[in-house]
Amino acid sequence: MSESPGRKPSVIKKRFPWGWVILGVLGVAALVAMVAAKGGPVTVSVSSPTVFKAGERNPLVTASGYLVARTRATLSSKVLGRVSWLGVQEGSRVTKGQVLARLESPDLAAARDQVKAQLDQAKVDLDRAVKLQAQGIQDAATVDKLRSQKLTLEAQLAYQDALLESMTLRAPFSGVVTQKLSEVGETVAPGSAGGANAINAVLVMADFDTLEVEVEVNEASIAKLTRGMPAEVRVDALDGQGARSNLKGRLREIYPSSNRQKAVVVVRVAFVEKDPLLVPDMGAKVTFLGDAYAQDVVVLGREQVKKADGKAFVWAVENGQAVQKFVTVLAENPIGLEVGDLAKDAKLIVAPPEALKPGAKVKVKN
Repeated sequence: MSESPGRKPSVIKKRFPWGWVILGVLGVAALVAMVAAKGGPVTVSVSSPTVFKAGERNPLVTASGYLVARTRATLSSKVLGRVSWLGVQEGSRVTKGQVLARLESPDLAAARDQVKAQLDQAKVDLDRAVKLQAQGIQDAATVDKLRSQKLTLEAQLAYQDALLESMTLRAPFSGVVTQKLSEVGETVAPGSAGGANAINAVLVMADFDTLEVEVEVNEASIAKLTRGMPAEVRVDALDGQGARSNLKGRLREIYPSSNRQKAVVVVRVAFVEKDPLLVPDMGAKVTFLGDAYAQDVVVLGREQVKKADGKAFVWAVENGQAVQKFVTVLAENPIGLEVGDLAKDAKLIVAPPEALKPGAKVKVKN
């Protein structure tokens, strides 16, 4: 077939491979960056070791727990009734014997008035009979019967007074109302269960003067503790408050029982000094303190101490280089490891890289 005179032959245009050139340039740049980074300094963070001065106490055991009030009560009524008056709110400070609430009692008041009227009449009858007996008109049997009736009515009046008193709720001790569980108009009844789960309870109150810390200590550490030993209490709510963050305490009681599931023993720590902001159920951390150090002691975190060929060492920074400092582990406490042969002002590398080598150039973060 012959070509059509109007159709031109197709021409394949060849273009320059710019895509491959760009990829090559990026690869070379990445390689150069890797080489530069490999020969450049390693960026690290540094910290100084913790130093306990001579005379400071040795921390033995650390445990966490919550603040509880040793004197605490959930108040409920002794009889069935409807709340007619409530004189306190959450946070109200009350004194021992103060009236906190009253229940409706018009029927009991009426019954008491009836017995009182009968007693008054019995007293009048007895006085008249005694006078008639002195005149020889009244016999002794009638006088004795009236006297017995008077004593019976007095006992009934005392019983009615006791019933009326049971309709009044009084504070069993001085403290603070922490919860209000009922309102005016609600019907309450004696609870069959006591404590915080009492049925139809009216109020919950606690004596803040008896606040202490309840912590759970591992069974393996309980042998280190003794009753009356000093402790340092750090309350979470007071963090960042300076000297208020650390409060002095003492170990008041080690409970004579253990939790078999968690293998812990409950320990109560009383406050030697308190803060007005403390309330029940706040979180706290307790450090039990042992004997005082005879000399200054350097303490490191466990993650800072490494081992090589059975020898303990730490990574430090000197003159812009990473240096291995061999140390002697003297003892262990809840904070970390007590070590020797290390300067107190050493600049230790925090979380040193695994590939760090002695003499490697390092750059300290600001």
